[in-house]
Amino acid sequence: MPKARKIEDEALMEHLGTAFKDFGFEGTSLAMLSEAAGITKSSLYHRFPAGKNQIALEVLYSTRRFLDAEVFPVLLGDASPELRMKSFVASLNTIYASGADSCLLNMLAPPRGQPDECGQEIAAIFNQFLKAIAAVARASGCPAAEARRRAERTLIEIQGSLVLARGIGDSSVFSRMLTRLPTIVLGSHHQP
Repeated sequence: MPKARKIEDEALMEHLGTAFKDFGFEGTSLAMLSEAAGITKSSLYHRFPAGKNQIALEVLYSTRRFLDAEVFPVLLGDASPELRMKSFVASLNTIYASGADSCLLNMLAPPRGQPDECGQEIAAIFNQFLKAIAAVARASGCPAAEARRRAERTLIEIQGSLVLARGIGDSSVFSRMLTRLPTIVLGSHHQP
């Protein structure tokens, strides 16, 4: 009979992801990951024999599963573009703890010019976001090229506000960005 795990996979990924969000890939040690997860380093190595790189990749896979289940279906659903944006904004507020959390995708991104598996997964997730957000803009009547620009601007706004909120210690920057998102994606005739 297999030995019972002391921490479930979903909770483990959440704890490990939090450590990476707080300290980034380079700043997070195995000791920090072990402490965040509440398990010994040997247990961490048992679950992730390839070490920190494998842990980061597994956290990204877990993030992708969450987004595929909870966020992308909202953006690509049948609801009105306005309702999709309302749900998306609420999801972002929860995911990023009202701007207090950093973006895991940013904190795990490899250095420029040094692509790796994490970088490939991050690129795939960002591209999926671009397509899904552009689909909402298209559903509001926006032409394809403009929808893509609006999707890019949306991701720039999200990422920029998270960096600025962390940098100046003021999460209200993120909150103000969230109020702008529907207008960015849907256009000015769709005022919140």
